[in-house]
Amino acid sequence: MNTIARLFLTAALAVPLAPAVAAPMQPGMWELSMTTDIEGKPTTAPVGRGCITQQDIDDDTKTLPRPDGACKLSNVQRKEDRATYDLACTKESLLMRGRAEVAFAPERYDGKVSLLVTDKNKVGLQIAMTLSAKRVGECTR
Repeated sequence: MNTIARLFLTAALAVPLAPAVAAPMQPGMWELSMTTDIEGKPTTAPVGRGCITQQDIDDDTKTLPRPDGACKLSNVQRKEDRATYDLACTKESLLMRGRAEVAFAPERYDGKVSLLVTDKNKVGLQIAMTLSAKRVGECTR
């Protein structure tokens, strides 16, 4: 695995991705499974957990899935049960640009994120992420 792939996997695993915003989504403890495909080599990340509050759900973009780093979302299109959007993120010397699509329900969501990741030398990798999350209970905090 090359340097860009290692850095991206570290960034993607550092902060679990959060579920998409939707009126029917339920606050609580959510569990996320993620598979990252880099150059045809799938890698399954450890399952992540995170508490999602009603305040998080009410925020227009806070809970849309994205890699770790500074991200800007654009072209956000929402329907009752899905969202699509473009994203541009930076993390250290990496620039990540791509498109995400998420289908969601009150207690689960599934999504795909396609990214082109480039480093300062303009070396690029195409990365595909598949996400699946489910609500597993109440927050314990």
